[in-house]
Amino acid sequence: MITTFVGVASVDITPSYPVMLGGFGQRITPSDSVHDAIETVALCIGGDDPLLVITADLIAMAAPVTKEVVEQIHLATGIDTNRILLAASHTHSAPVPYDPSGLAIGVQQFSQQLTDALIKAGIEAFHSRRPARIVSGYGDARIGFNRWKPNDVQEVDTRIPVLLAIDSQSDSPFAVLFGSGCHPTTMGWDNPEVSADYPGEAKRSIRKALPGVTPLFINTTEGDIVPTTSPQRDALDPRGYCDSSFEDTKKIGAQLAEAVVAKMAELTKDSSTADDGLLGMKSSTLELMPNNGGLDESAAELRLAKSIADLKEFLGADFQTTVPMSQLWAAASHAVISLDMSESEMRRIMIACCYYLGLTARKARPTPSTPINFPIQVLVIDTLKFLAMPGEVLVALGRRWSELNQSDRAFVIGLANTSFRYLPMREHFEEKGGDERYETVTAGVAPGEIDRVLEFGSQIMAGIL
Repeated sequence: MITTFVGVASVDITPSYPVMLGGFGQRITPSDSVHDAIETVALCIGGDDPLLVITADLIAMAAPVTKEVVEQIHLATGIDTNRILLAASHTHSAPVPYDPSGLAIGVQQFSQQLTDALIKAGIEAFHSRRPARIVSGYGDARIGFNRWKPNDVQEVDTRIPVLLAIDSQSDSPFAVLFGSGCHPTTMGWDNPEVSADYPGEAKRSIRKALPGVTPLFINTTEGDIVPTTSPQRDALDPRGYCDSSFEDTKKIGAQLAEAVVAKMAELTKDSSTADDGLLGMKSSTLELMPNNGGLDESAAELRLAKSIADLKEFLGADFQTTVPMSQLWAAASHAVISLDMSESEMRRIMIACCYYLGLTARKARPTPSTPINFPIQVLVIDTLKFLAMPGEVLVALGRRWSELNQSDRAFVIGLANTSFRYLPMREHFEEKGGDERYETVTAGVAPGEIDRVLEFGSQIMAGIL
């Protein structure tokens, strides 16, 4: 338990206009309505040197937005910029947060709306701090399965981190941070409505069960996990992400909320324990090598040539002039569905699409092997030990973080501050079929780099402890 000061604030970010939704390359048209509201929620913890966690119903955070938000909150509150964390829920039914081209419908307007809301939530959470107790633990809920190994129940982390703030005067809970490791894709690419997906449903269920409590959602090891309501299809197969129902959203959200509320009741009952928790946060940046399937230059040229040949076979010899890059994934998906492709054909065209997009972008860069600046943050809040990373985290990575910390209360927060796509470890590249796995082909960093990040993060954690 920690006795400290805690503030919480939520701000609506629902767009009232058509806007491109993120997460599915099959979408080429903007939203046409709103199914349920999306929001940003901020939690500020501490007295003289507080830390701030801001979450939002988004596919990901964008670095320019994060930079602006952190700077403005620091100017308004004095909170150290290294003690501010922004994390997205990864819902695939929320607007794209940023578009440097300025061409995506509605995104420029939404990006400004989002930035203003994130800043407002952070400042309000800071100013609303009150004396409080923080207690923590984790519950359990199996809401997803591993799309790479769908029949292996061990390849899912069912732990649900729960961090509860209790008002010291009223002795009532008023904020809860919780999370899960599962893609918010109960709704597929054929859904044109804005939605927070199952995290939003879980938050609504918690508010209904416990009026006065403001919930925040973080996504942990969702990289290779999809909801139990999903069909057992490969991550590449567009037929696995359509024909969904908002009843699925309700089912998964309610299941998650039930586990959180049960854990909250347990923590509230035991909140009179000793004040022996920890509160700490450190930020750092590593230089990592970017990835395109771990290929050297000659191998990249060969792979690009093969990808072009495969795409010509399915999309036509002139696809490079007739299909815009922004619509290539949609065109490949349409071919899979219209031709009712076999598993092998589907994998061939979609892998070709992945490599073509990645390697064409790589070829366009003047220095393809220039390291990227990869930000991480290490947090200890009461008994929970977090590593926040800018991308999609796979189950094995979360497992390794727990092993390094020798704790079942160690969690990885994904989609933090910006996004470098998927973050597989070396073992994912080296396993059978790893060179044709969606999570490795579209990885943001080279093989072995994330293993380095984990070791470095554990060193930072040791310094905090």
